[in-house]
Amino acid sequence: MAMVFKHSDRISTWRLIELEVGRDAEALVSMLAFELGSTGIVTLKERDDAVKLGAYFGAQADAEEIADTIRVEVEKLGRSGELRSISFSVVPDQDWMQKWKEGFEPTEIGSRLVIAPSWKLPNANGARIVVQIDPGMAFGTGTHETTRMCLEAVEKYWRGGNLLDVGTGTGIIAIAAALLEPGSRITAIDIDPQAVVIARENTDINNASNSVEIAEGGPRGFVGGAFDVVVANLTAEVIISLIDDLAECVSGSGMLILSGILTELEEDVETAAAGAGLAVVERLRLGEWSALSLRR
Repeated sequence: MAMVFKHSDRISTWRLIELEVGRDAEALVSMLAFELGSTGIVTLKERDDAVKLGAYFGAQADAEEIADTIRVEVEKLGRSGELRSISFSVVPDQDWMQKWKEGFEPTEIGSRLVIAPSWKLPNANGARIVVQIDPGMAFGTGTHETTRMCLEAVEKYWRGGNLLDVGTGTGIIAIAAALLEPGSRITAIDIDPQAVVIARENTDINNASNSVEIAEGGPRGFVGGAFDVVVANLTAEVIISLIDDLAECVSGSGMLILSGILTELEEDVETAAAGAGLAVVERLRLGEWSALSLRR
């Protein structure tokens, strides 16, 4: 998803909001926190029926106002009982980065990929292609369900040519596509300028700069590009608003891969896609999330 941890050397402390929520509300509360400006979310503690999330915000954020907004939005959806507790603290930058690093382990995706940080790279002689993603981001490390499903679908349907990654975030999907099919042309876009910076850094780290072009913007600027595969790991609401543009970016025989969709909104996305002339050929589900692969 186009959600990144916007790390900056100018930030010495972070506002940490700890939210204990029922398992069924984890995705909802995470999404609300990101929409309210969270720059990163980590899992602090897990139980069978609940999870404690740590949502990081910039030093100037009003933690109490953010917490009140989350309470109101959860209550509007009739799920206030799922929000067990909220607490606040101020965390030094290096403490946050160390916690992030401790929780980031190499993650195998599909049958060909492994996502890993530089300090825990697997054996280069292994059978899997290594995609290196370093600190500076939250979603986009390959560990979240939405990113995992996107990568699995790319591995299955991507056979080279031209690929458009909409909402590239950390650049992980674009980089994986370049490494899976060397010699292909990948275009990665995001409306967040900081995401563009991070994606370029990660592309350089993976020696994929010659194959991946990264730009700030949305899919409308690429309508008619006839891409063999278009990937959009966003949210259901954003996908629906962009579906006509996304469809017009896909070649006649191409594939559109959509992720970041809460399962309860999957039908809405499918209906919008059908209106744009696209039909689902495969659906994946992990936890509360869905991913759809579609053709004309």
